Amino acid sequence: MSDQARISSIDALEAFRADLIQYIAKARVALEDMEGDIRRTQTWLDTDRTQHWTGQVKQWTKHLHQAEQELYSANLTSPQASNAFQKMAVLKARRKLEEAEEKLRVLKKWRQTFENRATPLLRQLDPMFHLVGQHLPQGVFSLGESIKALQDYAGQNPVPTIPPSGGEP
Repeated sequence: MSDQARISSIDALEAFRADLIQYIAKARVALEDMEGDIRRTQTWLDTDRTQHWTGQVKQWTKHLHQAEQELYSANLTSPQASNAFQKMAVLKARRKLEEAEEKLRVLKKWRQTFENRATPLLRQLDPMFHLVGQHLPQGVFSLGESIKALQDYAGQNPVPTIPPSGGEP
C-alpha cells in the first residue's frame, strides 16, 4: 500500500465548483421569479381586478338609476307613449350591472382558489430557498478549501521556503 494519496484531477473539482456557482445563481433567479410571479398574480387579483369590477358595479348602478329616472320622467310626461327607448336603456343597464356583479363574485372565488392553491406551493419552495441560500454556498466554500488543500498537498501551490542563512539565495 502506498502512503501517499494519488491526486489526478484538481481541475475537475475546480470546474465542478465553477458549475455549482453558476447553478446557485440560476436557481436563485428562478426561485425569485416564481415567487414574484405568484405575488404579482395575487396583487393583480386582489387589487387591479377587484378595483376594476367594483368600479364597473358602481358605474352600472349609476347608469341603471339614471335610466330608471329617465323612464319614470318619460312615463310622467306622456303616459300613453311606449317609451321603448327608455325601457331598453333600463334593461341594458340592468344586464350590465348583473354582469359586473357576477364578474365580481367569480373574482372572489378565483382569489380564494388561487390563495388556497398557491400558498402551499409557495411554502414548498422554502427548503429550496434555504438550500440555495445557505447550504450550497457553504458547499462552494468547503469545496474551495478542499481544492486549496489538495493543491498544497500535490505541490501545485508550493509553500514559499526561506533559504537557509549563509547559503546561496
